[in-house]
Amino acid sequence: MAAEPVLVTVELRFKTSEDPQQLGERIRESVALIVGQPALEEFRVRVLPLGEKRSRGV
Repeated sequence: MAAEPVLVTVELRFKTSEDPQQLGERIRESVALIVGQPALEEFRVRVLPLGEKRSRGV
């Protein structure tokens, strides 16, 4: 008897100086190869710029 399908969410964050959209596309392609394209429900890339760190002192 086969197990019922479940929805899995994986979240990761990393710093890069490469093109984030291109990296996101490579990751999406890798996930699609692992689980199969029809099983890939949703894939989003969100880019947050890193600014200079500010000191919290007075």
